[in-house]
Amino acid sequence: MKKAIVTGSFDPITIGHMELVKHASSNYDTVYVVALVNEKKEYMFTMEQKKRLIELSVSKFPNVIADAYVGMTADYMQKHGITQIIRGVRNEKDREYELVLAAKMKEFDESFNTELVLCKDELAHISSTLVRKKIENDERLDGLVPNEIVDEIRILLGKK
Repeated sequence: MKKAIVTGSFDPITIGHMELVKHASSNYDTVYVVALVNEKKEYMFTMEQKKRLIELSVSKFPNVIADAYVGMTADYMQKHGITQIIRGVRNEKDREYELVLAAKMKEFDESFNTELVLCKDELAHISSTLVRKKIENDERLDGLVPNEIVDEIRILLGKK
C-alpha cells in the first residue's frame, strides 16, 4: 500500500493546498493531510479547528485522512508507515527551501522521499497569509479556500 503525506500549517487550508491533495489522492492509496502545529507560533485557528477545516475540505476523497499533529513530521510518518512526502512549490524560493527540507528528511530516515509538485500559475499568489488578511478585513474568501469551508471559517471565528 502506497502512503503519502501532505503537511502544512493549514491556517487555513487553501485551494492551492487542495491541488496537492488531488494530486496525491490520485497517485497514492492513502493520503494523510496533516496540519503540523508549532506551539511557538500564533495561529488564527486552533489545532482542532484546522483539523475540522481539513476534514470538510477533503471529504470527497475517500482515500484521504485529515489530521493535526504537534511534533515532527518524521515522527508522524514513522508512526503511520508513510515514506512519501508531497510538497508544493510556487516559486524558486519555495523550491530551494523544499530541497533543503527534503535532504534533512532523507538524513532522518533514508526511506523518506519528497515529491515536489509545481503550483499552477493561477494559484501561485494564494497563501494562508493572504486568506487570513482577507478574513481580518471581512472580505470574500471565494476562490481562495475550498467552497466547503467558506461558511465554516466564518462560524469558527464568530463572524456569522
